[in-house]
Amino acid sequence: MKKISRKEKEKLARREAIIDATMHVIEKRGFEAATMDEIAEEAELGKGTLYLHFKSKVSIYLAICERGSKLLNQSMSKVLTKDINGLKMVEEIGQSYLEFIQLNPIYFVAFNYYESIIDEDVYAESDEALQCEENAQQAMTIIVRAIQIGMQDNSIKDIFDPKELGLIIWGASKGVMHIAFLKEKKNHMRVLDEVEFSFESLVKGFIQLIGTGMKKL
Repeated sequence: MKKISRKEKEKLARREAIIDATMHVIEKRGFEAATMDEIAEEAELGKGTLYLHFKSKVSIYLAICERGSKLLNQSMSKVLTKDINGLKMVEEIGQSYLEFIQLNPIYFVAFNYYESIIDEDVYAESDEALQCEENAQQAMTIIVRAIQIGMQDNSIKDIFDPKELGLIIWGASKGVMHIAFLKEKKNHMRVLDEVEFSFESLVKGFIQLIGTGMKKL
């Protein structure tokens, strides 16, 4: 492992402090309303120093996505080390993802923000965006590996393509979280008021539905 200098350590520490400060500002002001001036003030830095680390607010938001996706992957990857069958792995990975987002909603917003600007050339090739993409690929690899293990141990039906099934699970998980967040907002589709549910019941129902559909009888 390459040893980094004291100056590099200080630079990395300041970068993390800026990300922390930005998350605090977002909690108070929201993603769109937060400004670089407020972030600099929260981080106790001059605006010029802030721009030495991040070129724009967007680049900080991508850094939040990078951090969140890395932490999420660390949580999900632990499931693959457990002595359980593949179906149970998929269920626990899903549970891990949904609980992570519940505890860290800013990361979920950052993931969606990243996806909304990924086609913009000015951001798509940035270091932060490339790392977010790499983390997304790693997350999919974790899910697909659990599915493959399940097919090998006969806990998951082998009629599916593992990668396609992984995409279905990933997309459905995002949809479940979107509904949960909509429910918490004052302005949302009235159809959500017609169904009594909590975050816990939504997650439990989703995990059971996915597990039942994949389970090899």
